[in-house]
Amino acid sequence: MEFVLASNFDDRLVDATAEQPVSTFFGNFPYGLVGGGRPPQILPDIDEARFREHLKAIHARGRQFFATLNTSDLGLREYHEGFLGRLGEEVDRLVELGVDGFVAAVPALVQFLRRRHPSLPVSVSTFARIRSIGQAEYFERMGADVIILEEANRDFGLIRALVRRGLTVEILVNQSCLPDCPYRAHHLNTSSLASQSGTRGPWFEFPILECGLEYVRDPARLIAGIFVRPEDLEAYEAEGVGRFKISGRNRTTEWLARVTRAYADRRYDGDLMDLLSYVQVKGPLHTLRALEAAGRAPEVAPALRAAFEPLARLSIDNSAFPKGFLRHIAATDCAHRSCADCGFCGGIAARAVRIDGRPLADYRPPSSLPDETGILPHLAEAPSPRA
Repeated sequence: MEFVLASNFDDRLVDATAEQPVSTFFGNFPYGLVGGGRPPQILPDIDEARFREHLKAIHARGRQFFATLNTSDLGLREYHEGFLGRLGEEVDRLVELGVDGFVAAVPALVQFLRRRHPSLPVSVSTFARIRSIGQAEYFERMGADVIILEEANRDFGLIRALVRRGLTVEILVNQSCLPDCPYRAHHLNTSSLASQSGTRGPWFEFPILECGLEYVRDPARLIAGIFVRPEDLEAYEAEGVGRFKISGRNRTTEWLARVTRAYADRRYDGDLMDLLSYVQVKGPLHTLRALEAAGRAPEVAPALRAAFEPLARLSIDNSAFPKGFLRHIAATDCAHRSCADCGFCGGIAARAVRIDGRPLADYRPPSSLPDETGILPHLAEAPSPRA
């Protein structure tokens, strides 16, 4: 088993995970020519000196660092004269700073990286949204070494096919995203474009609020999400997968170390929310509180903030999951069956989920909500609180 761990560029993280099977860290500068898959405002603001020193600390522990060039959209820059030259200079600079490999999603970028630095490995990002063996084979022919799964991380038929093909599969384990999220493509493109140098992106990504509202309406859907519990890593290992990705480039060293330790121990006796990203609630709450404090979007922000508030106090008792939870999910064929017709995850939610310490059955979702698109004009620039 090996972990691919998000880096917050704190050298203490390298030491804090020294006893864990971390083989690789990943990250990049907040801005880049093609973007790097996360909005710049949530990432550590680092310079080249900090980047280089952090990679030295990683290499001193015998580990690798992969640079994230995992944009899902090049912003039409690829058609501009001189783009490839500037891209080559940026990639070469990353290699000179000590990067050992790359994470990419756009096929043209994967091909460029393999030709520019053929000795360096390239992992196919979750932003490529691999959902079939055919998709993966295209990237294999381009020279990709690793296929990272997020949305399809519970599709064991696909996982077995990838392993049989001889591909290295990496599973992202601690995201709290909706299953089959309809907002995901918009979200990925927003993050990608916002992190491109010279671009002025939003201070908050609207699609995160949209998927958060799905949890406001039905918190039980968290159980049907795409997370993987520490106890369920063995299900992947039985299929020949031993590489697991832990996200959280914007999180503290203490949080990242705790999550890594829990997955290394293959169990966590506590609140599963301690390990998951949960950006769908944390992000909107921060944003809505800021808008309300500034007196912005008064017809929308207060009501939405009140709707999200209870979910900030949501917990999931990890011990309440049945043995073989993930194997049951894998055998259910969720892609072709409605959650309403199945009820398996809903039954677990009834036992495991608490809001304000009370059973989920006591939760009452809002009877009505304002149109959330009303906050869109207020997301271009961060508000200042009223005096």
